[in-house]
Amino acid sequence: MRKLALFVGLISWVFAAQAMAANVETPKTDVQIGLSSETVEIASNFDGTDIVVFGSIENGEPELLAANRYDIVVVLFGPKEEIVVRRKERKLGVWVNGESLRFGDVPSSYSVATTRPLDEITDAEDARILQIGLKNINVLPELDQNSKIDIAVFRKSLARLKVSKDLFLERIGGVEFLSPTLFKAKLAVPANVPIGKHTAHAFLFRDGKFVNAQFAEMRVQKIGFEQFTYDLAHQNGLLYGIIAVLIAIATGWLASVVFGKD
Repeated sequence: MRKLALFVGLISWVFAAQAMAANVETPKTDVQIGLSSETVEIASNFDGTDIVVFGSIENGEPELLAANRYDIVVVLFGPKEEIVVRRKERKLGVWVNGESLRFGDVPSSYSVATTRPLDEITDAEDARILQIGLKNINVLPELDQNSKIDIAVFRKSLARLKVSKDLFLERIGGVEFLSPTLFKAKLAVPANVPIGKHTAHAFLFRDGKFVNAQFAEMRVQKIGFEQFTYDLAHQNGLLYGIIAVLIAIATGWLASVVFGKD
């Protein structure tokens, strides 16, 4: 009888252990990031800089980490803005503005860094949904239903204008793994970077499939005299205009005195 009780107790303990094991969830693979600086200050001598994004893969599968089967894409989005794209037309020998198209919620700047070429990391559909890559930035035009404007042409022109101003940038291979779990990405911040809140997103992929994402915020702000003039122009435009005119008059008068001209 005692042996039977021990046997029943052992069986009960085994089933209880199995039930407990079934209720224990495997930690979800995640990505964590931090920025080298959460504030970029712009003074008169600012000519651009780099922001380094440090991160780690949490709870990754050891065999996949060892085989380098995880990929990271880091994207830095600038504040949203409205942009009007105009097509130049030649009329009577003069270039004039022709058709135009207004785009809303356009990232004022966009910088992306990847571990590998994007088409080797994920498929086109996921890249489009996550807005990874210059051609996948989701910009929506304000278009009349009866309009026959070729939207694709204007989207390409918008991207070309941003690229020419170094506001849309791509760095293939810009994400570097420091260990199987630790990585860093260097993102360019151009001299003409827009003022405001920028958001860095880190996307984690495993074997071509999206796994998880994390984000961190960064603020770009002017300091010193640049901040004073920026605030004055945006908060009191009339006073700013009067001061600008007075400075122009004073500069002209001073020039006439220095060079002896009436």
